[in-house]
Amino acid sequence: MFRNRAASAAIGVVALLVTGTPAAQAAEAQAPDVRYAHSATGDLGTLEVGISSDSAITGIRAHLVSAATGQEVAVVESDAFGLVSGTPEDGVWRTKQPLDLPDLGSYDVRIEATDADGDRGVDNSAGTLAYFVAAVFEDVHPDRTEIDTDHRQVRIDGTLKGRWPATRELKPLADHRVDLDVDNWTENTVRTDAQGRFSGTVTVNDAVPVQAVYRHDSANPYVLYGESESTRIDIRQVATRWTFETPAEVRTIDYGQQVTVTATLERETRQGWVPFEGQSGGVLYEASSGNNWTSVGYFTTGADGKATTFTHTPGETGTFRVASHSDDPFIASASANSAEITVLRASVFTSFSAARTQDGGVRVEGAMDFPDGWTPADIPVHIQYSRDGKRWTDLVTAQASWSGQGHAFSADIAEGRRGYYRARFDKTESFRAATSEAVRVGH
Repeated sequence: MFRNRAASAAIGVVALLVTGTPAAQAAEAQAPDVRYAHSATGDLGTLEVGISSDSAITGIRAHLVSAATGQEVAVVESDAFGLVSGTPEDGVWRTKQPLDLPDLGSYDVRIEATDADGDRGVDNSAGTLAYFVAAVFEDVHPDRTEIDTDHRQVRIDGTLKGRWPATRELKPLADHRVDLDVDNWTENTVRTDAQGRFSGTVTVNDAVPVQAVYRHDSANPYVLYGESESTRIDIRQVATRWTFETPAEVRTIDYGQQVTVTATLERETRQGWVPFEGQSGGVLYEASSGNNWTSVGYFTTGADGKATTFTHTPGETGTFRVASHSDDPFIASASANSAEITVLRASVFTSFSAARTQDGGVRVEGAMDFPDGWTPADIPVHIQYSRDGKRWTDLVTAQASWSGQGHAFSADIAEGRRGYYRARFDKTESFRAATSEAVRVGH
């Protein structure tokens, strides 16, 4: 039962307060404990009360007092409540129907509770009933879910309604403010029409969510906060690409030789690829071994899309890498690697001799040097023979090793024939080939 008679409620409260029990019985009794009283989540007109006691709760009475006037406006009798969770000894009760109060606003809730033992408890500040209109958004949608650098405007349409606490009915909220948020920041504020519809445009400059939000408005103080589902707006980036002018083809150079680096940045348009000016980036030289890289320089592209011309002396085989990145999220980053530059260090024979031995064989000796600082881990030297000094055949392979005066090698060739002898070191991934002088050996 739900009464709107303040006087009757007041008499009931006084009767409750003045009705006592003997002191001995009060000491033994455990009065019901009112834990809370408030509006049910999502259903503001429904009163929810949490109570526990040492026996089943048999009676609940709620007094609603206007927070604005301090006057009691309604009493909710026990038969209006139903147990929705827990047990009769420790449970949650709600009004079976939303309360029908004369005015919107905030109401203090006072609760009287009785249990099966006849014990009674009173809580004069059990909680608050938020008897407000809940803002509800319907059919909120942007006109696009992807933007590009030339089209950054997004229109958001939708309808704002209010759920009335007494009936749960949804009604359009006319002439109410609606904030249009971009990444949780308000970018535009619009007003609803007579049917609660709204429409507005926001500027989006990144891949972020957009949504409609109703925030507290002093002109409509009894409408609570509400927000629509957010929609992520993605970005279609402008494609960019790099093209190397130099080095454009695979090259082999000597250690210490400089290489010129030039490259052009382009962006994609409806008319095709065009030079892209004003983009910043840098150039690296990356070793093919993957062990290290070297910074070559930084640049900002000119009107022709070209980066600054750089020169670099590679220390080992590798490629140049050019990359650009824009602070504008609408511009895609781009990078490219040049053709591979093979860097070879010098290999030289500093001496070579071949002489007939007493037993008719040939003794060859010599030394190598690697003047560019590195030395191969393995130095195989091929001893070659030619009858006429033009066509050569491998006879034996000797291993050169450090001797204090260079990387020395030697070999004995049994039954050495008349003709020409020389030493040959074949090209490796890091060193050039080398050939010694030819030495003629007679009888």
